Parts: sequence; C-alpha cells; structure tokens
Amino acid sequence: MKIGIVGDEDAMAMFKFAGVAKCYGFEEIEKALNDDELAILIITHEYAKKLKEKIFYHRLQKDLPIIVEIPSKHKEVVEDTIKKVIVRAVGVEID
Repeated sequence: MKIGIVGDEDAMAMFKFAGVAKCYGFEEIEKALNDDELAILIITHEYAKKLKEKIFYHRLQKDLPIIVEIPSKHKEVVEDTIKKVIVRAVGVEID
C-alpha cells in the first residue's frame, strides 16, 4: 500500500522529497480516490475545503484510502474536523 498527496506544487514537492510517489493535482481527485494502491491520501486543507462533499461521500462509502488533511501553506485557524463530526453525531460538545 502506498501514500499519495493532493495539494499545491509546494506540498507535492515536499512530499516527493520525503518519498511519496503518488502525487495528484486538484483535478485528479477522482483518480486518487479510486486508486487501489493507495492506503493513505494526504490532502492540503485548502483543497480539502474545495472538495468537502467528495471527501465526505468517500468516507461514507469506502475504507481506503484514508484521507488525512494537513495544513496549507496559508495560515488558517480551523477547528478539528473530528471534533465537528463528534459534535454532530452526539449532539453535545465534549471537551
């Protein structure tokens, strides 16, 4: 199983340097989500915001690849995605 990334050129260059062989552009998200060789798909936060619906439906329908969001090079303050899911599922905020 392999690791892939969907992100801007800087993020892809950094992960290529770290040994990630599968790099996809924004328009190749479908190809990345349907790649049977991928176990983990890393997506920069900037692209994850744009692809929110596709990521949500993928998480409901498939186990692999596991999608991991990483911060973009543009600094943003965001709430943890997992915390949002728990609050929606349980209906109560847990600290």
